[in-house]
Amino acid sequence: MVSFEVSFEMPNEVSSINTTVSRRRYQREQAARAEAENLLEQKSRELFLANEKLSAYSSELEEAVRVRTEELEEALKQAELAGKAKSRFLATMSHEIRTPLGGMLGMIDLLEMDETDPEKKELLRLASTAGISLGRIVNDVLDFSKMEAGVFILERENVDIRALIESVCVLAGSNETTRHRNLKIEVTHDVPKIFFGDATRIRQVISNLVSNALRYSTEGPIHIRALASKHPKGCLLRVEVEDSGIGISDTAKLDLFKDFSQVSNSLTAAAQGTGLGLAICKRIIEGSGGAVGLNSEVGVGSTFWFELPVETGEITNVASDTERRDQPNGNALDGKRVLIAEDNIVNQKLLLAYADRLNLVSDLAENGRVAVKMFDPKKYDLVLMDVAMPEMDGLEATQRIREKWGAFRYPPIIALTAHLMDAIEEEAKVVGIETILSKPIPFLELKFALEIALCGQTPSSDEQASLVAEGALGTNVQSASILDRMSDRSLSDIRELFTEEKLIQLAHKYVDDCSRRFERLETAFEEGDANTVKAEAHSIKGSSLMLGFNNIAEWAKLLEETPLGNGNPRDCVNNIRNELADLRKLA
Repeated sequence: MVSFEVSFEMPNEVSSINTTVSRRRYQREQAARAEAENLLEQKSRELFLANEKLSAYSSELEEAVRVRTEELEEALKQAELAGKAKSRFLATMSHEIRTPLGGMLGMIDLLEMDETDPEKKELLRLASTAGISLGRIVNDVLDFSKMEAGVFILERENVDIRALIESVCVLAGSNETTRHRNLKIEVTHDVPKIFFGDATRIRQVISNLVSNALRYSTEGPIHIRALASKHPKGCLLRVEVEDSGIGISDTAKLDLFKDFSQVSNSLTAAAQGTGLGLAICKRIIEGSGGAVGLNSEVGVGSTFWFELPVETGEITNVASDTERRDQPNGNALDGKRVLIAEDNIVNQKLLLAYADRLNLVSDLAENGRVAVKMFDPKKYDLVLMDVAMPEMDGLEATQRIREKWGAFRYPPIIALTAHLMDAIEEEAKVVGIETILSKPIPFLELKFALEIALCGQTPSSDEQASLVAEGALGTNVQSASILDRMSDRSLSDIRELFTEEKLIQLAHKYVDDCSRRFERLETAFEEGDANTVKAEAHSIKGSSLMLGFNNIAEWAKLLEETPLGNGNPRDCVNNIRNELADLRKLA
């Protein structure tokens, strides 16, 4: 075997090539690495600069937020101060306007009562109408301002819609220009006797709708209806006010409930208001969770309505305003002693004149401090306490009186105010004042309030026993005959408030009271004393309507509205006499 070794040697050219390739590869790697490092460095610089800018922007933003927060906090403080200032302004303006306005209207009323000259009486009536319109404008502007300022508060209290509607109609009918209008009230049986709501604001809405109906129609009856249907909260109350006036076009309907909007026509050209009344009504109702609307046809008439979900409440032992006002208690104010605390000279004269008209025995205190010194619960039956007085206001005076006399039984204290009601209601309740009258106070409104406060209770059990012992009450058989003469609707309503025995006693008491009033009416009629005739006819009408003796109520109404020299009022007198004679036989 032959062995051999072969040896190869790479030529120099091949070695050189390999070296060159390796070098180039290395150079490329170095260049790529350098490029990557440069790019990384560039991106790092860009990121750093971006972070610097972001940090600066963040600092600027934080500063801007801090400055804006301070500005907003300052604006909020200013808004709160402005709100408080606006509330103070509204309260001050309310007092400063209503106080002289109340005095002016009261003096006009007194002058009109005594005036016999027809021309002068007409001038006084026009002045009164203008003053009432001014008062309505003031009230609308103040209410609207309160709503805009967010200080318009809705209360939650017991509401008797029947008594409320009747009070609106009584006051509307007391105006000379609307006295001849026929206001018809219809309240269905499904409407609850008592429900929770803001009685003052609901009365305001109904009064506004009734006033509109009277303004935009010259004849025909005004129908005020109250209906109810089921609702998750209790029931859905619906109130309608229908007139047979000029009607409202579809175009006018669109803007009617907007601020400062109203319908212009020949009937109201001389007595335009602010155009806020319906807008305020809308805000009140919608603020209470309800709705307001209108159905109208031009030349036929309009029906304004509102719907309000209400929660039914329990009927208390306290009688409704209408019930207490119209119960037959004779001239219950005669000889009652009242302390009048009032600093305004005009209002002093007015209230003293009112008291004299009502046969009240009155004393005057020129401010709260004097009222505290003069007051004695054994001396006075009632106190009329003005709220805003120098030296000591009415609320403080009331508190001082209660502190001074301790647990002694106090007579009613009625507050009189020209301020916004919302501003003092809570304070008044704290010191024990339940009744507040807002200036200007019409004579009838004051009279009703005094009657309710002084003599609005139903006869006590002792009084009932006394009536029975004296033979004032007849037998059950006889009494049933008396009840049969009452309207079915009234009898049904009243039975829910009174037992059979109390209702019988009330019917007999009604006959006695009406008989006494009729004697005074008949004497005044023969003597030509128109004021006394109207006053007694009004009282007979009220109590008759309350108990459902509709024939007597209708004749009394006609007698109240008919001038003694016109028509044949004697027929009304004779009819009332005959009807009362029949009722006395049944008693």
